[in-house]
Amino acid sequence: MSNAQETPKSTLEVLRGAVEALLTVSGQKQNELADGIHLSHYAVSRRQSRRPEARSPWSFDEADAIARHFGMPTLTLLAGAETACEAYASSRGTTVTRLVADRNEPSATVEEPGSTAAPAAAASPEPQSSEPAAAVAEDVTQLSAPAPCVLCQLPATTALEGFPQHVSADECAAAANAALPQESPTESSGDQETDHREPASTPEPDAFQRPRPARERRPSRPRQERSDTKDTGVAFLRRNIHDALEQHDGDLEAAQAFLVRKAIPHAMELLDLTRRGGRYEVVAFPFLPDILRKPTKDKPDQIWEARPKWSRIWESLPTGTHTVDELDMNGAYLSALKTHLPLGELVHSEGSIDTIKLRRSGFHFVTPGEWRHEHLPNPLGARDEDGPLWIGEPTLRQLNRAASEKYGRLCAPPEIHESWTSGSTEHLMEYARAALAEVRAEAIAHDDTLAEEYVKAMYSKLVSTMGDSNYNRDLHRPDWMHIIRSAAFSNLWEKAFKANAAGLHVVRVSGTDELHLIGDWRSAVGARGRPLFPEGRGLTEVKLKNQRTITIGSEA
Repeated sequence: MSNAQETPKSTLEVLRGAVEALLTVSGQKQNELADGIHLSHYAVSRRQSRRPEARSPWSFDEADAIARHFGMPTLTLLAGAETACEAYASSRGTTVTRLVADRNEPSATVEEPGSTAAPAAAASPEPQSSEPAAAVAEDVTQLSAPAPCVLCQLPATTALEGFPQHVSADECAAAANAALPQESPTESSGDQETDHREPASTPEPDAFQRPRPARERRPSRPRQERSDTKDTGVAFLRRNIHDALEQHDGDLEAAQAFLVRKAIPHAMELLDLTRRGGRYEVVAFPFLPDILRKPTKDKPDQIWEARPKWSRIWESLPTGTHTVDELDMNGAYLSALKTHLPLGELVHSEGSIDTIKLRRSGFHFVTPGEWRHEHLPNPLGARDEDGPLWIGEPTLRQLNRAASEKYGRLCAPPEIHESWTSGSTEHLMEYARAALAEVRAEAIAHDDTLAEEYVKAMYSKLVSTMGDSNYNRDLHRPDWMHIIRSAAFSNLWEKAFKANAAGLHVVRVSGTDELHLIGDWRSAVGARGRPLFPEGRGLTEVKLKNQRTITIGSEA
């Protein structure tokens, strides 16, 4: 048969194959298994990933939980896919063949050997590997016409026990590779339960200008009922705080240390919880282009985030003695979670692209326009070299705004040479962000340092570890990390621009939250007559950190 039968497998490989087979036979999805064994959906997806670089191992305790979930001893589960499936079927008083037939019977008729019945239209919930097929070596027949494999749903020319099925995992993989040009660029291989309606198939470079495929061509699925996920996230955060205090007998310091240690897994649970029933599923481990890969462990990738580090030339300030107010922006990274994030794998294109009109987001290789303004920082941040560079979506949009008539045409628009983009949404993390913001506001109102530090650790660690970190093995999205950081830097530049437009003198802009001004910023108003810098600790407010006095010119 296949090489998979001849090559000895490790215990983890046997376990993964058994889990895939049991999910197929039982008709369950990975999220149902995750709920049953009390793990996050990301964790189960990571452990069952087909890509070795994205895979994490199952633990012994998790293997015990899987066995209990499917109602069998752990040693039976570890005996392999065939034994585990037979035990699962036996516990329900039936056979594996009957279970598969019962699931497919309402929507398909299976072609028996030698019959002229129509090919089956199997209804597997998600593509799975053919681990059981490698173990079933008997009753293999040739079909008169290709029919969908009951495991991967791709055409198969063989049948096992009368059901259309590939004989080995290699055949399923080969069929999947052959079908790639017609499928969505987002992962649909069982690593993630992606929404197959978004985005469309991988286009040629000029396909962005062509009409999108009609919705009738996309596989449909029942719309899930969605609850108020922001309130669900708030309840989740409150419960974690309450449980930590109870676990540590009201010791605030010990409870805070515990919650900060748990910030990353709790942030992933919150993201997962607030995405249930959403229109788009999170792709946790997409294919990444070379621009997002580090050449070595100690060297960065090619993306320029436009982090500001700018101080004004004093000669450009009016002469005299001035008071410089050092303002701090509250929750910069928390606010930046509301930005346009790519949903699936990034697709390459050449030349100019209108990402706003096409609702796409990603990274762009551009030649920026010249910046000649001493009173404002460059939207590209503190850059030592000239020439083209890779920037994220927030930076591109900021440069285009600066080049617009509304902003006074501060520079020429950037010239886009090539891009890596995907369909995007601004609301991917909105419910998680709103839940964190609400709990943060409550903590400030009640002077609750424990809750405030917990929320701060969650959003800051989420952003810092979602790219490439050993502390977060459930999400690998360096593209999101760069875009969120770039959005925070872009938000700070916007505040500097508005301050200058309101007649204030911008003295320094740095990091994500540092803005130094000369002038009465408390009275400054924006274009709609609203206060430009309301003072306070809210996300839309600023706080005064420090004041200093400077003297410019000979009149002082």
